[in-house]
Formats: sequence, C-alpha cells, structure tokens
Amino acid sequence: MSTASVPTVWPKSGNDLVDRLMKNAFDRPRDPRSYPYKLGVFSLLASRVASTTLSRPYAPGTVDCDAFYAGVDEGKVIWSQHQAEAAQ
Repeated sequence: MSTASVPTVWPKSGNDLVDRLMKNAFDRPRDPRSYPYKLGVFSLLASRVASTTLSRPYAPGTVDCDAFYAGVDEGKVIWSQHQAEAAQ
C-alpha cells in the first residue's frame, strides 16, 4: 500500500489550546508516530476542549484503530498535565 496519500501532520483545529498542545507534543525531537496515532491525540484533545464525544474513525481490530487508541492514551496524559498546570 502506498503512503503517498496518507497525511503526515494532524489537522488544525482552529482552537489555540488544542493546536498549542499538539505543537508541544509533536514539534520536538521524539520517536516518530503514525498519522492515526497523532489523530488519536488530536481527537482526544479536541473532544475535551469542546466537551464532545470521541468518535472512532477506524474499523475495530485494525492496526490504524490500535494506533489511534494509543494516541488517545497519550492525549489523556497531555490533557491531565494541562489541567494540573492550569490549576496551579
């Protein structure tokens, strides 16, 4: 399968907080992550900011779905750290 059509960056949310948290997480030296992983982080953060339900963009049992939910897990950590910092 060709990866030419697969995006390499996360979407822009239009929300400064989400975009800043994503930039802080991924615009630095770290192990590379797939687009589905980054989309998971992004989706979790965007859903927390907007108080919406997280939707699943990939079929269950696929590698992309697994990567997405691994990203969701990192998004939860990033969101918790953000809330802790905001509370200080």
